[in-house]
Amino acid sequence: MSETPSNTLHYRFDGPEDAPVLILGPSLGTTWHMWDRQVPELARHWRVFRFELPGHGGTPAVPAGSVGELAVRLLTTLDSLGVRHFGYAGCAFGGAIGAELALRHPERLASLALIAASPRFGTADEFRQRAATVRAGGLEPIARSAPERWFTGGFASAQPAITDWAVQMVRTTDPGCYVAACEALAAFDVRHELARIGVPTLVLAGSEDQVTGPAEAHTLVAGIPDARFAVVPGASHLVPVEQPAAVTELLLNHFSASWPATPESATGAAPIPAAVPAGPAPMPMAPPAPVPAPPGPATTQAAAPADPARAAAPFDPFPIPTPALGPTPQLGPVPQLGPVPLDGPAPAPEPAPFAPAPDPVPFASDPVPVPAVPAPPAQSAQPASPVEGASSAEPRPAGRPDPYDTGIKVRREVLGDAHVDRVLALTDDFSADFQELVTRYAWGEVWDRPALDRRLRSCVALTALVAGGHLEDLAAHTRAALRNGLGPHEIREILLQTAVYCGVPAANRAFAVAQQVVREETASAE
Repeated sequence: MSETPSNTLHYRFDGPEDAPVLILGPSLGTTWHMWDRQVPELARHWRVFRFELPGHGGTPAVPAGSVGELAVRLLTTLDSLGVRHFGYAGCAFGGAIGAELALRHPERLASLALIAASPRFGTADEFRQRAATVRAGGLEPIARSAPERWFTGGFASAQPAITDWAVQMVRTTDPGCYVAACEALAAFDVRHELARIGVPTLVLAGSEDQVTGPAEAHTLVAGIPDARFAVVPGASHLVPVEQPAAVTELLLNHFSASWPATPESATGAAPIPAAVPAGPAPMPMAPPAPVPAPPGPATTQAAAPADPARAAAPFDPFPIPTPALGPTPQLGPVPQLGPVPLDGPAPAPEPAPFAPAPDPVPFASDPVPVPAVPAPPAQSAQPASPVEGASSAEPRPAGRPDPYDTGIKVRREVLGDAHVDRVLALTDDFSADFQELVTRYAWGEVWDRPALDRRLRSCVALTALVAGGHLEDLAAHTRAALRNGLGPHEIREILLQTAVYCGVPAANRAFAVAQQVVREETASAE
């Protein structure tokens, strides 16, 4: 067993040794296991490096006084391994470290993803008060409240194993290091420096996050040049745990597009040392198999726990618990770049069960509930008779899958569950065939074609709605455009362009609709 020096961090590698290095940074109170569900797919393309904060998991309990100091410890760890150039994705506190790296050490960073992050986390007083609470009474109050901060209520109640995991993981964190981290966040404020972040950046937020939600994400997007933005519906603060497939797909798309895989020499990564056998660390890395083993060997650097009491904890905080599969429908992941549909389908799904990952986590393929739309006894392949009611069924050509399931998934991902549920609630025998047609052919066929990404399809949809005068659908499509990665400034430019080609009166009405939506989205997030 080897000890981790106090100026470095406990780490783990997964994936091919000669691949570019992609770092995944954890949230405060978590260990590297919060990324378990992302690793199998990401490790197919990159050498995935995970680390733990001071006093978390296997990292010695040596408090860090600032986010900048943590960034330096991370770089010291990477320097010892010969890693000079890397991509970085960080959640919450891990996102703060990512922003610090982009501002102070831009030459090391190839591409950046900020998840549930903010240029300033709450107020300094809030974190100082949290630090005072821990000093006075330990981490128990923080641990008990972790699930409501990290997860949506439906997810927490449906997944008691995950809820218990969250509580126990915070309990096993070193209190002194937790206090130091709170003080570091109290002092962290890069709002006036965002324009200096020059690497390709994805900003990702959970739609239900009450800690660092879409409002904070909009601040990042507005300040970072050319940043891209995505909202994951049905997720709160710990987005990679609550909606793992959606986050995996977003990260895969972002890093593949902004940082193509390059030979080892381009990443600056030296060969990784052979694995060091792990000793009895307070938080074992990977018991049974909640996550399939990714390609390539895993290299773990283990540390002797600084506090024997923590080592005695009989608890393994992550491998994420794997609840039993049940009939509960699962929320479909929302891809990063999406356009804007005309309507919505399907009854509101219950919170997603945290299904175990079979073979490598099939990102973006979580089952999506099929809407309870009244359907005719047989579906015609020709959409010619929805007005008349029932249609004579013709068999679908052999080998061609029914696009309905894909359509309902894409429709929810783009328009959001709330919109789709409203539309479905109004569906009756008279309109059911029309809803089937829209779901199958608009969403399952056209919107799912790979030639255009969803950002571009949103641009086309907004322009077409203004040109056609269909302002009754413009609000829903504006919300979808924000969800699919377009920022308010990009929507503004699209509408300015429509003023030239569709007419000033049409653009004037469109601006009024879009302006109201942007205000509502920002206000609701705040």
